[in-house]
Amino acid sequence: MVGLLPKSHIMELDRLADAELAKRSLRVGFIYVPLSIIVSLITDLSSDFPRQTTGFILLFLLMGVIRSHFARNFESNYNPQNWIKKFTIYTLIPALALGSVAPLVFFYQGAGWDFIICILSVTGVSAGASSSLSPRKKIFRVFQTVLLVPTILTLVIFGEGKAQALSVLVLLWLGQVLVLGRYFHQEFWAGLHGQHQLKLRAKALEKAKARVEEASLAKGNFLANMSHEIRTPLNGIIGMTDLVLESDLDQDQLSYLNDVKSSGETLLRIINEILDFSKIEAGAIQIETIPFSMKKVIEKVVRSLRFSAESRANKISFTIDPELPRILMGDPHRLWQILTNLTGNAVKFTENGEISLSAEKVGEKNSRYSVIVKVRDTGIGISPEAQKSIFNAFSQADGSTTRKFGGTGLGLAISQKLVELMDGTITLNSTEGEGSTFAFMLNLEEAAVQSIEAIEDGEQSRVSDLTGLRVLLAEDNSVNAKLATRLLEKSGVLVEWAQNGKEALDALQNNIIDVILMDVQMPVMDGFETTAEIRKIEAGREKRIPIVALTAHALDGYRDLCLEKGMDDFLTKPLNSVRLRNCLGLWAPPSVQQSVQQSDPQSV
Repeated sequence: MVGLLPKSHIMELDRLADAELAKRSLRVGFIYVPLSIIVSLITDLSSDFPRQTTGFILLFLLMGVIRSHFARNFESNYNPQNWIKKFTIYTLIPALALGSVAPLVFFYQGAGWDFIICILSVTGVSAGASSSLSPRKKIFRVFQTVLLVPTILTLVIFGEGKAQALSVLVLLWLGQVLVLGRYFHQEFWAGLHGQHQLKLRAKALEKAKARVEEASLAKGNFLANMSHEIRTPLNGIIGMTDLVLESDLDQDQLSYLNDVKSSGETLLRIINEILDFSKIEAGAIQIETIPFSMKKVIEKVVRSLRFSAESRANKISFTIDPELPRILMGDPHRLWQILTNLTGNAVKFTENGEISLSAEKVGEKNSRYSVIVKVRDTGIGISPEAQKSIFNAFSQADGSTTRKFGGTGLGLAISQKLVELMDGTITLNSTEGEGSTFAFMLNLEEAAVQSIEAIEDGEQSRVSDLTGLRVLLAEDNSVNAKLATRLLEKSGVLVEWAQNGKEALDALQNNIIDVILMDVQMPVMDGFETTAEIRKIEAGREKRIPIVALTAHALDGYRDLCLEKGMDDFLTKPLNSVRLRNCLGLWAPPSVQQSVQQSDPQSV
């Protein structure tokens, strides 16, 4: 296994093995000292050879100090070749000394009690070394040889009868210890290689994770840029179409422009679906918990799809359980999105039929209501095979359905994910040729207040007249600039147009401005750079001009980024005239707000 690894990896493993060797050496560094003292006490060696016995004990003590100091300073002293040489010397000196004791005793006293005790001591140390020296096989083998071979040779050469037989026993012991040491060595290195492989895999996973995060970031940047680049011209197409539709047109022109607007809105819906799906996959969707009216949400869905339904000779209706509280806590926008997807599909796949929406209370506990919302249709239905993958991304019933009815195949996947984010479940019951029923269950809490006025007001324009408000529009796209200018001029706003950040700074010096609408992506100086420069100019002044980010970026987190860069509010393209007027009304100076309130009592 070692030979299969690169040299750098072998060096790394060698270091780990030597570190373990040093660690184990610390535990047995002084083992010879107590062993020699015990042997001297239970034998006659201390009385027969007092100087020699004391000399051996002092030698073992000295080598123990040297070995311990050497092992403790492994990290600072480690050099692969020099360290292993020194370790070998410090290990073999006491082994050689201990291994010479038994032959010396045999020569002076014969194979008596003292000799047997010495052999037991030597074999005991030999057994312990099987584990402590297993990281380095060569050192282990030399150690066993130095420790046991002198005794074996002494018995073979100078012994007789039982003494020679004892040499065979010691030789067998040596063979068994070498086999055992080889096993411990293989186990140790197998574990070392296993740990090393895990470490390599962990590093590979970290690199893979980093690449995934980089890819995710690149994907996010790509989607943000594509969102901006596609939504910006769409803003102009849809907005300018709305302006033209408000003018005097004949029936053919009205029909053509409605088709243009419908196509633009379809394209925008597809873009939004792709962005939503990407945000869901990235875990970037946040579910709100605010008061809302289930009836109002369903009414809004039905109202927006009624024309499409009737154009296909369908009847569309809805029912609300009277026992359901009027105001619930949840995310009305995501609920509307789910219902729009499900109902839009029902309309698309149904002709000369019926589509019905319903919300029913099926349970109640501690002011929390189990609500089941259903969308039924009498359309073409879904085959059992297609039902298995109907909630998968980019999936429809079959290829012909996609070609005939269009769509991205993301609507149901997004709906399922959103329902799950709301801690709910969605189910399908369909019979081919008879229709389908999509149902999802949500647990919603009853709102503390039962007033719907605030919610209804939020969906309507609070500002209709902004006469005298001076707005600087920093926008590089001429079509979008023209659209925004027309929308604002209808409310009495005075608009100064700058095509980039530098022109915006020049306009601020030459004009009195109340509010700035700042596009983020512009040539020369972008919106962030321009905002930073404006805030730098304003430093120390009491007046701070409100800056509203005007961007086609629709990814989560972009609003927070704009606010961090010094902007005060955030509007996305395509521009919504109601939100645009409400936003400007919020940031208009007191003099304009007062005139607005006087001319529009509903805004109070």
